[in-house]
Amino acid sequence: MNRWRAIWRTTPMRLTLRLVALFVLVSLATFAAAWWQSNKTLLDATETVLEQEIAELSASQQPDGIARAVRAVAATADPDHLILRYDGPNGPVGNYLGPLPPGDLRQAVLEDGGNDIDGTYILRSAEVAGGLLTVGQDADALEELREVFVRVLLFAMLPTALIVLTGGMLIARRAASRSATIEATLARLTAGDWAARLPPFDGPPDDLSRVGAGIDRLAAAQEASVAALRQVSADIAHDLKTPIQRLSVLLDQARTLSPDLAPLDRAGAEIEGIVATFEALLRIAQIEGGGSRARFAPVALGPLAQTMADLYDPAAEESGHRLTLVLRDPATIRGDRTLLGQVIANLLENALRHTPPGPVTVTVEGATLTIADRGPGIPDSERQSVRRRLYRLDRSRSTPGHGLGLSLVDAIVKLHGGTLELSDHDPGLRATVRFDGARL
Repeated sequence: MNRWRAIWRTTPMRLTLRLVALFVLVSLATFAAAWWQSNKTLLDATETVLEQEIAELSASQQPDGIARAVRAVAATADPDHLILRYDGPNGPVGNYLGPLPPGDLRQAVLEDGGNDIDGTYILRSAEVAGGLLTVGQDADALEELREVFVRVLLFAMLPTALIVLTGGMLIARRAASRSATIEATLARLTAGDWAARLPPFDGPPDDLSRVGAGIDRLAAAQEASVAALRQVSADIAHDLKTPIQRLSVLLDQARTLSPDLAPLDRAGAEIEGIVATFEALLRIAQIEGGGSRARFAPVALGPLAQTMADLYDPAAEESGHRLTLVLRDPATIRGDRTLLGQVIANLLENALRHTPPGPVTVTVEGATLTIADRGPGIPDSERQSVRRRLYRLDRSRSTPGHGLGLSLVDAIVKLHGGTLELSDHDPGLRATVRFDGARL
């Protein structure tokens, strides 16, 4: 049902509905014009016949002669088909003496039980010899014409519209299937799976095929560009990591020889920070490469959050924070347990490091993880920037860290098909991670 409901919202289906509506409107206008013309032609022919009948009945131009002629014709005429009446000086005569609507040429419903008259007639009246001569003919021809047009309307236009609509639905279903394939591929590309490609479409090439080919070309170019960038970043990190580690070893050796250890200790701390930065950059590059997906397995978020909360509870007490864990029907998702633990660890470290003593709450509700604090928060204008590598807020530059914590969290969340949202906790920061797409 949802599939057909989605088809009704597709562009081919909407175009089909517009074409059907246009076809119906044009057909109705054509039928109306044809009906009006046919009806007018039939009325003109009927009027000509009635005028000839009046001319023949009033040939004598004498009231008595007209009355005799009307009586003679009325005596043999079938009142179901022909009505005659003359309202002369000596009173009305004819086969219908009931009330008549005013007018020269008109259509009226007449009833006379005595003369077995009950139907619709086309009447023509004319003043002759001091009286009013009225001749009427049944409107059966008009009724038959109307029925013919209704049958043509029902058995020609409506079936055609239904056939066009059905064909449009089938075409729209095929187009919707292609669009769904394109959307799924774009979703994979958006999630960082640059190897995603569209499968070949059946049938002759069309506009969707050309769009798909363009997406594949764009994905291939982007995949090559990202691979080259990652390779360069990895090469730089690898090439610099070794000499930095050697420098760290030399500083350790120098500490044993120099009487003034304070500058060497500071230099060693800086070297350790540089090494940690490069290791974090390498880790992010590896995660973005997608190789960790091979290790995905079912991970229960509740026990994982409990483990991380127990691990960080002593540090929270030492810094004056109160760590609280709330579990509401925690879900099991497919992912890498180590990386998911890294997400909780980084978010907790940020909350404990950058906020004054106070409550820090970890909540797992279904496949959603939330960590909220009561610190200064992050300005709305900075919430996208803090996901960038090595980016730090001005107030955080004096605190330990290298500006890669949220970048690593964001990379891991995207690897699992999730989303990271930073919002106000009023006061404080609320970090919400949703893994709905990875839920088992």
